[in-house]
Amino acid sequence: MNVSIPLFSFRPSRVFIPALLFILMASTSWAVTLYVKPSAEIPLRRGQGSRYKIIAILAEGTPVTLIAKSNNWARVRLQNGKEGWLLNRYLSREKPYKDQIEALQATNTSLQESLAATRQKLQDLTDLHQKTAQELSATIAMRDAAMADYTKLQQDTRDVVATKQALQRTKKQLAQLKQRLAALELENTGLKKSSALIWFLAGSGVLLLGLIIGLITGKRNKRRRSTLL
Repeated sequence: MNVSIPLFSFRPSRVFIPALLFILMASTSWAVTLYVKPSAEIPLRRGQGSRYKIIAILAEGTPVTLIAKSNNWARVRLQNGKEGWLLNRYLSREKPYKDQIEALQATNTSLQESLAATRQKLQDLTDLHQKTAQELSATIAMRDAAMADYTKLQQDTRDVVATKQALQRTKKQLAQLKQRLAALELENTGLKKSSALIWFLAGSGVLLLGLIIGLITGKRNKRRRSTLL
């Protein structure tokens, strides 16, 4: 069953208003981690004021969780779960100097290690670059030598081709010369035969001429003898 309460008849009690303000402040400042400022030891009390009992003494840099704020006081929770009030001026969002120094030292150590690793990588890259440069120089030299060999091979190939062509021409000329020599030999053989025939004919002619001369001389001698008789 719903009960409606007139808007103008609702009058909050004096106890309800502080409780509401406390809830609102607690909700706006819940679970914020703060640190006790550098100072003397700070008392943690049960309530807001020096008349309340001290429940703990907080040293410099003690981390606390902010629960609520009220006027100049802050309600905090320690790491062991204990809760209490202390003045706002003893709280800070910054870590204590010693923690900051330790963090900076740790960061510095990490940076030094990272720097050393970076230097080592740089040295490795430098060595690799030098090695690569040497290999590149050797590769360029090998390439130049290969190009020279290739050029020489091309020239030798051209020379071989030219030599083969000259050899083919020489073979052809030699074949022609052989044919010419065979023809000349044949012609020479014919000439020899013709010369022998000519000499034979010439000899025969001389012999025949001698016979004729002998006959004629013989006839003349017979005529002279007959005339003398």
